[in-house]
Amino acid sequence: MCRVCDDFVYNKLNVLGKFDTIICELIHPKFYHLDTCFAPVDQTTALWFPPAFSEQTKKEIMRRLPHSIAVSEEEANAFVCNAITVRNTVLSPRGIKDSTREALAQRQISVAELNMSEFVKSGGACQSLVLRL
Repeated sequence: MCRVCDDFVYNKLNVLGKFDTIICELIHPKFYHLDTCFAPVDQTTALWFPPAFSEQTKKEIMRRLPHSIAVSEEEANAFVCNAITVRNTVLSPRGIKDSTREALAQRQISVAELNMSEFVKSGGACQSLVLRL
């Protein structure tokens, strides 16, 4: 981790306002970017691949997002954590398992699976199609 980089980012954020931040340490070489292993769903839920994170980060995610749903390695490899949520629907690349779908349904969240195969080839999926304004 780059302490100077972190300080620079946090100082810039403080100029914009008071933000609650979490430092997420990724430890898995394949899941080197947060949007490959973590997708926020609602205020207390995320889809995530726990082996991608350090123990400290895992604890912090579960403390702040207690209803988070761990995806399997197979799902993570299919970029399921590159999903986006629109209202109460998770837009996910194909590959979400029934157990994950059921866990989301218990939170009144539906799933729409999309063919993202061409985007997955370059390391992205649903989040890669979003332009946040």
